[in-house]
Parts: sequence; C-alpha cells; structure tokens
Amino acid sequence: MPLFNCKKKIKISIIFLLLSAVLFISYPANAANTPNSETLSIAVIPERGDLDFWHLLKKGAIKAATDDGKIKILWVNPAGYGSFKEQKKKLKWCMQHQVDAIVISPVHVLRMAEPLEEVIDSGIPVIQMVSKISRSIKTGYVHSDNFKGGALAAEYLQKKLNNSGSVVLGLFTQGNLPVNDRVKGFKDQLDKTDSKLKIAKSIYVGKSYEKGASKIRVAMYGSSGPRKKQKINAVVGFNESSSEVLIETLQKLDKLKGLNFVAFNPDPNMITQIENDTISAGVAQDPFEIGRIAVTQAAMAARGQKIPANTKTGVYLITKDNLSQPKIQEILGLKKRTY
Repeated sequence: MPLFNCKKKIKISIIFLLLSAVLFISYPANAANTPNSETLSIAVIPERGDLDFWHLLKKGAIKAATDDGKIKILWVNPAGYGSFKEQKKKLKWCMQHQVDAIVISPVHVLRMAEPLEEVIDSGIPVIQMVSKISRSIKTGYVHSDNFKGGALAAEYLQKKLNNSGSVVLGLFTQGNLPVNDRVKGFKDQLDKTDSKLKIAKSIYVGKSYEKGASKIRVAMYGSSGPRKKQKINAVVGFNESSSEVLIETLQKLDKLKGLNFVAFNPDPNMITQIENDTISAGVAQDPFEIGRIAVTQAAMAARGQKIPANTKTGVYLITKDNLSQPKIQEILGLKKRTY
C-alpha cells in the first residue's frame, strides 16, 4: 500500500476517534457497584418542585424506570424557588446515600460547577437535564432546543404585530442557561430578518412578587409614572416562573387585555388563558420526554455503557388553533402518552 494512502487512513481514523469522544461519553464498567441484575437507585433533582413543568418531567422519569424494571427513582426536591444552596445540599445527600446515578437541572451556570465536579470525582455518574453548568464536565446533557424556542416566539410576534412594535422580555433570575439561550434565539430572529419589532426592556422579575411587580410597572409605564407610559405591544415570559408573575401583575394593572403575551412552558392555567384569548400563545418544551431520556441515560451510565454527550428534544409553539392536536395535547400533559 502506498505510504500516502496509509497516512490518509491513519488521519481519518484519528478524526473519527476524536469525534466519537465529543459525541459520546464512556463510563468505566465499575461506574456503579450495582450489577445489571440488581436495582439502580437514581436521584432526580429538579430546579424546583412546585411547577407543572417539573411534575410532567417526573412522570417521564417514572416512565423510564417502569420500562427498565430495575430502576428506583429518588425524587430529591430542593426547597424554595430554585436555590443553588438547596441543590448543593441535595447533592451532598446523594453522595452520603451512595446513589448509583444523579439526574439534575442545575439552577446556576457557575455556582453549581464545583458541587457537580465533587459528585463526579466521587464516582457517581451525572446527567444534566434542562439546564447545565457553563464549565465542561463529563456528563450527558438532555435538553430542548431553547435557541429555536426563542426564535419561535419572535417569529410569532413578528407575524402577529406585522413586524413592528415594542416588546418587553420578562426573565426570572440570572444565571439560567435555557433562558439565556431563548433570549439569544429571540434576538437572532429579529436581527437576521432586520425586524422593526424592537425590545423595549428586559427585566428580571425575581423571587419577590412585590419587586417583580415594581419592575414590570416601570417597563410598561417608564420611570415617570403612568402619565408618560410607553407603548408596549407585547410581553414574553421566558419561563414558567416569570410568566406567572408577569401575567398576575399585568392583570392587576389592567394591562393584559389587548396585549400580545407569549408564555414559555405554559401550565394548565395558562393553557386555559390561551383558549380564552387572555394570552396569545405559549412555547412548550417536552418535559416528559426530557425526564424519560435523562433517567434512561443515567441507568446506562451507571451500568458502564456509552451515552450521548448531547441529546436535544423539540420545542413547540402553542396557539388556540393547535391546542386540540393530539401531539400538542401529549406535550402539555393534557392527554396520556400513546407509548
């Protein structure tokens, strides 16, 4: 064989191996002390436990455990409204109780890095879901296409408002990767289409309702009060938490009617509001599928099997026109899954 062809084949083999290392994560066969014939204990740590999104995700996690037959789900719910200190405590608990694998949605891209590294160093496989830390660590990541979700919201409002007007972006707290990606997708859609729909203000409504309401008033009216109110045509709540605060406040201000409101991760109450034309639309992830895939991959990792480094699920624009579609009903948890 010519030397040139030999070198070419070696080069191709090296590139393939490097790509495989990026696309898949391998865990050693002794990643878990539990043999395949025994039941795995997999801890699932959400950002918070009181929202409909996490309830649907839990159902997906339970579905994975049921299908496997040898998984025990430990739903380790942190207290509060998304506290990294609470999540850190739960990770300590998981290490103390020697769980076989952990599935977690980190509440902060920076503050959760060290606690997760400590878990991985202890030998427990980790799957990040929904959100992830900014630091590169050896875990799988199961999430929706948040960038596309932001673009869907922008595209919807462009059509609804004839590509002009002003919009307020409502966020909950800083440091959440999915929300950051949704905002990027929203802005990218406006930029690449040279849109005349402009962002008037971005606000963090936070965990205090009173402070959030004050920020919303300023965004809607300006700092000079109601007499010099700004013309706002639309508001987007970039997650379920911010949407709740925004909708309640705008209703109290009597500003929701006639406003184009888009809610991310709409809960049952928001779905009813879409049906009643109280709010315009929603952008939904598929939390059930995220939970199902994340737990499935956690079991694979605990058994020393290869898992994908990145798994992306879909996002869906929800309007009054498509609410009755079977697929949308499943995504929103209004209809039992057909599988």
